Formats: sequence, C-alpha cells, structure tokens
Amino acid sequence: MEKLETASFEIEVERVAWEGLASTCAAPIRRFAAFTLVGFTSFIVITTAVILFYTVQGVAVPWTAFDVTMLLGVAVAIGGYLVWLFRSLRSYAAFSMVLNRGGLDAGRPTAGGLRAYSDEQLLALRSRYERRPPGKLRERLGRIFGFHSDDEFSLGPLSVLPGTFEMGALRVEWETQLILISGEPMPEISWWTEGRHNLLPRRPDEPRKLVYALRYTGDSVRELKRRYGYRTERWHATVPEGKLFDAVRDLESSHRIQLALSRRRPG
Repeated sequence: MEKLETASFEIEVERVAWEGLASTCAAPIRRFAAFTLVGFTSFIVITTAVILFYTVQGVAVPWTAFDVTMLLGVAVAIGGYLVWLFRSLRSYAAFSMVLNRGGLDAGRPTAGGLRAYSDEQLLALRSRYERRPPGKLRERLGRIFGFHSDDEFSLGPLSVLPGTFEMGALRVEWETQLILISGEPMPEISWWTEGRHNLLPRRPDEPRKLVYALRYTGDSVRELKRRYGYRTERWHATVPEGKLFDAVRDLESSHRIQLALSRRRPG
C-alpha cells in the first residue's frame, strides 16, 4: 500500500456492505455448541417419545431404539451445523465479491484507510489493544489499525472522546502509521478471524454506539479503580487533581450508558 486509496462506494453503502460481510461470520465454535445443544435436545425429545410409544404398547424398549435416537440427535447437530456453515461461507463469498467490485479488499478493510469505522468502534478496538498482553492478537490489532503504544490514546481516564478534535487527530495518527508500515504484510481478516475477534466495520447505529462506548468507558473505569481505589467516593482524595474531572466523567458516562442500554432491552 503506497498510499491510502478511496473506495468508489459512498460511505453509507460501504458500511452496509461491510455489515453484511460481518453478519456472515458468527463465531463457528459457539455455533457448533449451539447446534450440539439442539442435537442433544432432539435426542431427549425423540427418546422420550420412543419410550412412551413402547410403554403404551406394553413392550420393553429395545436397545437399538436408543442407538437410533442417538444417531438422529447427532445427525441433527452435525447436519444443521454443516448447512449453516455452507450458507455462511457462501454469503461471505457473495459479500466479498460486492466489496471487491467496489474497489475494496474484503479481507483488509483498513487498506484504504479507517473511514468505514466509527469513532466509537475504533476507540473500543483501541481499548482492547491497550488491555491485551503482548501477543498475536495485539500485534494483529496494531498492524490492521495502526495502533501503537506511543499514540495519544490512554485509559484511566480516557484521553479522547468520539467526535472531538482530538479524535480526528488520533485518526490521522493511526492512518499515518498505516502508511509508515505499508511495506509490511497486512494480516487478513478472514471468515474465521472475524468470527472470533469482530474486527470488521459495523454500521454506527445508536445501539451499537452505546455498546462500543460502554466497552471503552468500562475499561477506563476499571483502570481507574485499579489505580486509585474501588471506593469511588474517595477518588477526590486519591485521583490527581488534573485527572479527577475526567475520572468522574468516565464513571458517570459508564453508569449512564448502562442505564440507556438496559432501557433498550425488551422487558
């Protein structure tokens, strides 16, 4: 990548395409566990029905009946999972083609810059980077998004908020870092990777903004408590004067976001 390219899509259309791609990447291990539960439930239901049938007939249940019901349960679990897997991969390929036709790399959403990512999602990802110990995921986040430990982001309290001048400057810093390391190979966000780590852009609707905001404000509050004590009523004595206002801001924001999300959940 010699320079950051501009995709031919309008930003809203681009975000819809990325959202569609991301929606096909449900966590495969969790899905397998879910289908296993469905298969086990089917086994219980079918076995109960078989036992009732033979009991009504006044005949002892043959052991082969249990073997058959067990095989049916396994078939439901594995068959359902394979059908989901096939449809998910096919949808992933279809959305990838749409993005590629628009001049984007479906596996490398930041190859053309960070414009598809909302401020809230970038801050949530940067907060995850901050909390991760050195390792493959931290390196992947840094290479994909331009994050680095010497940028202007910090937790406890938050050093930057969405929609501010500081956030715009941070975006420029991350995109500049992407240009500086453009000679290095960029990791691909594959179907498997996205299903495990949720790295693709998402549409910035209000509920999702709240979810992302809760992540980074929650991380900031946890860091504040770790540094200055879990009794927040004593922060006035433990938090340095220059950080007290922002610390209280993060604490109140976290409570307010939790309340807003709880009101949005169906009763």
